[in-house]
Amino acid sequence: MTDPGPPRAFAAERVLVVAPHPDDESLGCGGAIASVAAGGRQTHTIFVTDGGASHPGSATWSRERLAAQREVEASNALECLGAADHPRSFLRLRDADMPAEGTALWREAESKVVEIVSDFRPDLVLLPWRRDPHRDHRDGWRLVTAALAGQRPLQLEYAIWLDELGAAGDRPRSGEMVECRLDITPYQAAKRSAVAAHISQTTNLIADDPQGFRLTAATIERLTGTEEIYWQPCGR
Repeated sequence: MTDPGPPRAFAAERVLVVAPHPDDESLGCGGAIASVAAGGRQTHTIFVTDGGASHPGSATWSRERLAAQREVEASNALECLGAADHPRSFLRLRDADMPAEGTALWREAESKVVEIVSDFRPDLVLLPWRRDPHRDHRDGWRLVTAALAGQRPLQLEYAIWLDELGAAGDRPRSGEMVECRLDITPYQAAKRSAVAAHISQTTNLIADDPQGFRLTAATIERLTGTEEIYWQPCGR
């Protein structure tokens, strides 16, 4: 099902953006962030993991150095989107190794998200897709939805890897979601600049790990068109 009128959702005054890794905020929600910022409204971006697992074979970029670099890139990307002065939080959970649900580390992270939600009071939350093929996206969804228990902000979900890596069962089921499309034509250039700001993921900055992760041109092109697609749970 497609909702022809998503502007109601994106007129929210306070938008909480949940990015499993630094770069997901730009790839998935860059247009929405830029639109909110241009309208004089507020975003708060939660970066769930540290992003430190993308180049495990590098001898010159330790996990800690890479994680610090990715935080700088995240801030640069938000600046590209007009959100340089908007709040952001880095939970710094281990990329590709988030704590299991219910463990002490999980509960600590959940408490941090509860505090962020309580302070920021979002009326819209942009979440990673609940069945995205990447485990950190699924775990990020579980973590934040647990923290939102009892809260009623509007929730929309965005997919990053579903079209490239997902199985048929990962897609929205009949009657589960309403598709919302946001025209980001005025902000497309800003979104592409924000993605490019993640230089550890888009360039040869880290040159000593041939097997390290790098966003392909095809992935960037797919995710930086003139629309962003979100899903709203039916009945919400």
